Order: sequence, then C-alpha cells, then structure tokens
Amino acid sequence: MHVEPHCSQEELLRRIRTCNDHRLRRRMRLIYRAMQKFTAEKVGQQVKLCRRQVQKWVQRFNAEGLEGLYDRAGRGSPLPLTAKQQEQLEKRLEAGPRQGDGICTLRGKQVQRILATELGVHRKLSSVYYLLHRLGFECLMPRPQHPKADPARQEQFKKKNSRKSLPKSGKNTGKNNPSCSLRTKRVSVSKAR
Repeated sequence: MHVEPHCSQEELLRRIRTCNDHRLRRRMRLIYRAMQKFTAEKVGQQVKLCRRQVQKWVQRFNAEGLEGLYDRAGRGSPLPLTAKQQEQLEKRLEAGPRQGDGICTLRGKQVQRILATELGVHRKLSSVYYLLHRLGFECLMPRPQHPKADPARQEQFKKKNSRKSLPKSGKNTGKNNPSCSLRTKRVSVSKAR
C-alpha cells in the first residue's frame, strides 16, 4: 500500500499519543501501520476495520494529508422549508396564537396545521417537532397547578413556615454534648468456625 509522505512517522506517532478523539487516533494508527509497509488486511486486523475501510482512509490521507482523517460534516436531510418560509414560520410562532386559533398556546398539532394552511407544507407530527427543534424552538413545560389552589393561602403558608420564623431547637449537638460521643467500643475479634 502506497502512503504519501505528508508527515514523518515520528510526527504521526506524537500526534497519536496526544489525540483525544478515539476515531481520529484509530485512523492515525492505521496510517502509521501503513507507513510501516503492512498490508491492508494486516492493518485492518490491528485496528479492527475491514480491508476496504483501511484503503479508503489511506486514499483520503494521500489526497488530503492529516486533514483527510477528520470527520466531515454530515449531509443530513435539508429542511422542508425554503429560507423565506422559515422566516415566515418563525415570525408566526414568535407572535403566538391569534384570536382565530381558539387556543392559548401553540402546540405541535397547531404548528402542523399552520404549516399546512399558511405555508402549504404537509408534515407528520414527528417531523414538525424535528423542524421546530432545528429552528431553535423548545417545548414549554409550565409548572402544574391544582385547579383548587388558593394563591393567598399559599403565600400565608410560605410566610408562616419560613426559616426565620421557625423556633430554634433546644438541643445541643456540639462537642460538649455527651450524647453525641464519637468514641467507639473495642470489639473482641474471635475466629468464626
């Protein structure tokens, strides 16, 4: 296997020792072994990759040097909206629900309806949530409140039970208290048979 001399074996070995990314370190070890004239099969056995993967990484190293061993950004699926549609959706969501919506908070189902009626984009509910997260929106999780809760009584309870209003305990829990002894008894050790 031919390996281009983008760097020396010593430099590569030094980089392997200082690398924190285990995948990159494996790829550099692969190149290091290939520089030592091992076959692709032998290198693959040593780094636990198949022969074809070894050849692929050597080709990337030959073409791009050490930069070729780094992970590339994933292709990912593109958003189903154009830039203009994304901007419209963001403005609509930031404005909140309208009177005609008949709701107080926009949820996934309502966003799905907005996408279909206002932007002409039909998506499954799971895809709508994915889209919202990609656009930087997060779920609102309000603190639950019992329907019969009385805010005035809650405030009264808080004031009555605050730390400042609680009486101090009369117990002495310091060093001088004989009931808080740190002494231990000697235990006789006998052989259990």
